[in-house]
Amino acid sequence: MYDIAYLLSDLIILNILWIIFSLPLITVFASTEGLFYSIHKLREGESEGNLKEFWKGFKKNIWWTIINFIIALSVITILYIDVRFFLMQNNIISYLLSGLILSFGLMFLITLIYTLLMLPYYNGTFLVLWKNSFLLGLGYLPKTALILFLFIFAFFVVQFVPISFFIILISGLAYILDIIFSGIIKKHIK
Repeated sequence: MYDIAYLLSDLIILNILWIIFSLPLITVFASTEGLFYSIHKLREGESEGNLKEFWKGFKKNIWWTIINFIIALSVITILYIDVRFFLMQNNIISYLLSGLILSFGLMFLITLIYTLLMLPYYNGTFLVLWKNSFLLGLGYLPKTALILFLFIFAFFVVQFVPISFFIILISGLAYILDIIFSGIIKKHIK
């Protein structure tokens, strides 16, 4: 009983930290990294305190996460403009091209999610991180589909219970994602 209460209080604190550190929008990926790092340490029983672990994870790869944010924002903007352009053409070829662009966007989203999940475990170059994230996203399609389903589910939870976003939704989602991803990554860590 007390373990569940401690876990819930840790998740609430981490959720609040994530929101505060995400306020300058450019640091949203860095705060997400801090959240995943803290959750990973919490699950492994190696946590030295929520704020300390969050801060370690936040600053550990801050430049990578800012670069990731800029790349993600650029790619999403380009894909959005392209899809809007082709849909305005209003013919079959343009619809097919829109579908192709959306499938590229989905693969980019999967790769982006896996880069954020992988950073607590990863020490290497930026390009290898993206390549490995892409390969893991494709190599574990059932788990990738589960991860995407959880994001969609969280989106609907926010629609019906908006306060959950501010209390526990993000950190709870990160906790579940770390459980799923640790099963994937432990097969590849040497």
